[in-house]
Amino acid sequence: MKKQFLIFGIVIVGVVIAIGIVIYCYPRNMGIEFVHAEGEDIGKQMPFLPVFTPQDGIGQGEPIYDCPGVDLAFALSLPNGLGLRSVSMMYLGVQYALTETAQGSLAFADGEVCLTLSKSHPSFPQREVVSGAFFTLVTVPEFGITNAFYVCAETADDSSFFENGLFGVVLSIGNTPSDIPRTAMLEMGNECYSKYEELTEIIAGAGVFTNLDFSVSLLQISGKSHLAVTDRPLFSNAVFSVWETAPQSNVFRNYNEAIPTDLSPEDLAMTDFTPWRLKITDITDPTLISKVILFTTVDRVEQVTFSNVNGALLSDQKFILVPDGKLEAPPPEGYTPLRSDVETPRWQNPKVDKVSVLVYRRPFWRPNPRP
Repeated sequence: MKKQFLIFGIVIVGVVIAIGIVIYCYPRNMGIEFVHAEGEDIGKQMPFLPVFTPQDGIGQGEPIYDCPGVDLAFALSLPNGLGLRSVSMMYLGVQYALTETAQGSLAFADGEVCLTLSKSHPSFPQREVVSGAFFTLVTVPEFGITNAFYVCAETADDSSFFENGLFGVVLSIGNTPSDIPRTAMLEMGNECYSKYEELTEIIAGAGVFTNLDFSVSLLQISGKSHLAVTDRPLFSNAVFSVWETAPQSNVFRNYNEAIPTDLSPEDLAMTDFTPWRLKITDITDPTLISKVILFTTVDRVEQVTFSNVNGALLSDQKFILVPDGKLEAPPPEGYTPLRSDVETPRWQNPKVDKVSVLVYRRPFWRPNPRP
C-alpha cells in the first residue's frame, strides 16, 4: 500500500512561494519540511521559498557617466604696471585675449567682445556669489550673443582659472506639421539642480520655445548647434554647446547617455538566491522511500534521492525555484531548478501556483496478531 504526502503553497507575491504542510496518510508518522541548503541558516526550516531569476550580468555593472563640456573658461592675470588685469578667455571653442577697461572694474574687452565679472548678481544685487566664483556676462556680437550669464567657479584655490558651472542639457523637440508650433521637453540639471520643462514654440519654425518659466533658443553658431537658455534667476541667455543625437532626431544634448557595463555572473549580488533541500522527518532509512515527486503547475522533478542526516532524511539535491519562461542565463550548476508560475498581473489577484511533493513509501506489513 502506497502512502502519499502532499505539500502545497500559494503565491503571495511575485517573488516568493508560501509553503505549508498538509499530510494525507495514516499513520501520520512522517513530516516534510523545506530547509535551507546553504548559508548561516543551513538546515533550518524555511518560511517561504524565494524565486531566483538567473542573470547574465550584461548591463548590470556600474554605468560609465559622461560629463558636459565647458563652454566658458578664462584665466585672470595679476594687475600690470598700470593696475589693469587681462583675461585669456575660451568661449564656445574660440580663444580671446581681453584687457580690463578700467583699473579694478573687472570689465574686460577686445573690440566688441566683452567679459564682465561681478560678485553680485546683475539682476538681484542682494544675491552674492560664494568665495572663489564670479557672476559673469559675456557678449560676442559675431555669435549674436549679448550678456550671456554664467556662474563661473575657480577650478582650484588661488589658481585664477575659472570655468562655468556644468549643467547637463537635453532638448527633445516633437514632430508636427511645419505650419504648427512644436512642443519640446527640456531636461536640465547637475548634482544640485534638476528641471523638466515642457515648452511650446512661439511661432512655427522659429526654434524658440518657452513657457512661463523657461525660454530656450536653438542656435547655429559656426555651423554647430547650441542652446540658449533663460530662466531669470539662474540663467539668462546662457549658451551651451550641444549636438543632435541622430540626423533629424530633433533631440539635442551636451552629454552622452550613461553606458552600462557588464558583470560576470559570479560577481552578481544574488540576494534572492536561496537554495533549499527537502527534509523528511521521523524516518531514518532512505530505502523506505520508493519515489518522491516535487512539482508545480508548470514543472516537476522526479529524480529525488535522500540520505540520513542527523536522524532524518535530507534530499541529496539542492533545489532553486526559477520563473517559468525565458531566462537571461542558465541556472547555476550544482542546483536542481524547479520552474514556477509567478505571474502576478497588476490590479488583479495574483495567479495561484503551488509547490507540491508526493512521497511514495515502500509497502510494509505488520504480522497478524495471534488469536
